[in-house]
Amino acid sequence: MQSVFGMHDRNVVEVYCYSLSPNDGSIYRAKIEKGADKFYDCHAWTTESIVKQIVHDNIHILVNLNGYTAGDRNLIFAARPAPIQVTHMGFASSLGGLWTDYNIVDELVCPESQTSDYQFWNKSRDNDGDLLGEVDPEEDDKNWTYPEKIIYMPTTYFVNDHKQGFYEDNLSKGFYDDNIPGCILAKNHILRWFFEEDRRWDMRKQLFPHLTDDWVIFANFNQLYKIDPVIFKLWLRILERVPKSILWILNFPEEGAKNLLETARQWAGPNIASHIYFTDVADKKQHVIRGRIADLILDTPQVNAHTTACDILWSGTPMITLSGPEHKMCSRVASSICKATGFGDKMIVPDYQTYEDKAVEYANSVAYKYWFGCLLPGAQQRLHRNGVGELIELRKNIYLNRENIRLFDTQQAVKELEKGYVDAWVRWVNDNERNIHIKI
Repeated sequence: MQSVFGMHDRNVVEVYCYSLSPNDGSIYRAKIEKGADKFYDCHAWTTESIVKQIVHDNIHILVNLNGYTAGDRNLIFAARPAPIQVTHMGFASSLGGLWTDYNIVDELVCPESQTSDYQFWNKSRDNDGDLLGEVDPEEDDKNWTYPEKIIYMPTTYFVNDHKQGFYEDNLSKGFYDDNIPGCILAKNHILRWFFEEDRRWDMRKQLFPHLTDDWVIFANFNQLYKIDPVIFKLWLRILERVPKSILWILNFPEEGAKNLLETARQWAGPNIASHIYFTDVADKKQHVIRGRIADLILDTPQVNAHTTACDILWSGTPMITLSGPEHKMCSRVASSICKATGFGDKMIVPDYQTYEDKAVEYANSVAYKYWFGCLLPGAQQRLHRNGVGELIELRKNIYLNRENIRLFDTQQAVKELEKGYVDAWVRWVNDNERNIHIKI
């Protein structure tokens, strides 16, 4: 969200930020502070003080970016200090309370049929609750999950800031900026891709010097709690079917890594277990950049990669994800993110067997052609590897198009958010807020 606040159109909105965490001194915090019209460091304030400040500021729409996550202060919202209260991004589900009016989502993560509003307006109204337009919560009705009204983003609801914040150097940024030397050269897609392949291979050799070129690197950078027994067993089968492959995952938490390794030995034997490599948590920029080393990300179906999915796709690395049931938003977010790249059909699979087979198929498609020389006149000669195959082609398309795909278009996302906010406010002013969901 770091650039969202500054990108808002000041002819439409004023932005007030109430920070619930102390200043960590990061560039991200500084950017958010600069982007707000008014910024409060509220981490040491009482809930009552924050509520009074929001009321004093006459906030029209209060947006909850935490939900039920560490450091949340949801009692602020329970006090209802603003006419309209919205939840977005922080918690991938319903907050379950009438103190949240709208949830900002998209139709993939939250199908309309899963919302109480939809069920109410498409059924007889004999089941009215205590509030006009509410489905009776005491009715034995299992057809819906989300009690909030919905603001539907047209593509993905998952905003990110990679286009503004995560270039690895001036050369890569120069691909798009005429003021940076090398831009004209870098706009040649063939050369641009060759440079990226060289950088990727150099980084791979630094981290995995013992792996020969014909080894495939599967990876997952989610916290280990997202790995369930079903998907872990499937990953072990993939390693068995692709003998020259490794699984690269986080050593976080450390105790979880020990348990996973022991489980792998018990389920698949020491040989397969030896193909699992753990890596420490890196700082944000290094994490995003090193994502290019992996050949393919294997997503966790029960709780997907969310921010991590954006990180990895910005690096150009493809992933495989499996959409969960319609009522479970956290298991559908990665599908929403992949779809917003325009290459979702290459990365979203319908079931576990397709997931396994597709991972093996992609791994087996990878091959390299070699040539010795230099990309630019006067540059030092070196060995170049140019990848071929279905997985390499997908990586190339994601990387070369990342500046233009909807997933990374933060400015467009901000315009859509503004439209949703305005529509919600107009409905409230017109006392018409129970109308079914806002679609941007």
